Amino acid sequence: MIWLTIDVEEVTDMNFHIKWKEKPKIDYENYIEYFLNLKKDHKSTAFILGTFAEKYPNIVKRLYDNNVEIACHGYKHNLVYKESFEEWRESVKKAKDLLEEIIQHEVLGYRSPSWSMPFQKKYYEELKKMGFNYSSSYFPMKNYMYGNSIDKSSPFYIYTSYGKIQERPVPKYIIPFSGGFYLRVLPLWLLKILFKRVKNPVLYIHPYELIDKNLLIYFKDSAKFNIDYLLAFYSWGYAKNKIESILNDQ
Repeated sequence: MIWLTIDVEEVTDMNFHIKWKEKPKIDYENYIEYFLNLKKDHKSTAFILGTFAEKYPNIVKRLYDNNVEIACHGYKHNLVYKESFEEWRESVKKAKDLLEEIIQHEVLGYRSPSWSMPFQKKYYEELKKMGFNYSSSYFPMKNYMYGNSIDKSSPFYIYTSYGKIQERPVPKYIIPFSGGFYLRVLPLWLLKILFKRVKNPVLYIHPYELIDKNLLIYFKDSAKFNIDYLLAFYSWGYAKNKIESILNDQ
């Protein structure tokens, strides 16, 4: 069974260097409702950004009330390696406290923005100290923005002075494939083969990928066209259709 995860953030939070001319109008409630219909019997987790939770606490409650695990995506969508350790720690604690106040339940999972948490023990130690049981922040391939050169693509534990914490990496079969840019670019037939080749499939999506439009065209009036815009929104077909087909095929 696929672990279906959604990074709940606004499209303008992404770390691509997109020059937004205006903030696009997106009905996030509508796409979260679609996500709830999409998840069916799959284990599902929403990694929610703190600034999004502040703006849309009703969406956080809606997800929680529909048996979606609520997890932390940090407070702002800043690249972790560009912050000091203390800044990162305070932002994660702020986001965790905020989410727990909204749902009145403990938040146990964390995913760093854009897989940007350094693979260093002190980060995991701090997460465990804050009460997290697992992280899903490890991307097993290095690129210009994020990722790691050490090929860890199956869940593993890090042992800290506060106890063990599990890391649940993005799956990899030659290359990572199960979300974001990779999901939008790779053809559906290949994605289905790759999902069947891994033992712990994780599908990660974002609310804007559930928009039933060509994203390059959909956001053209809101942002200036540059290479980052192309990387962020280029797709072979609609991502939404791919997501539906992959989940239905399991």
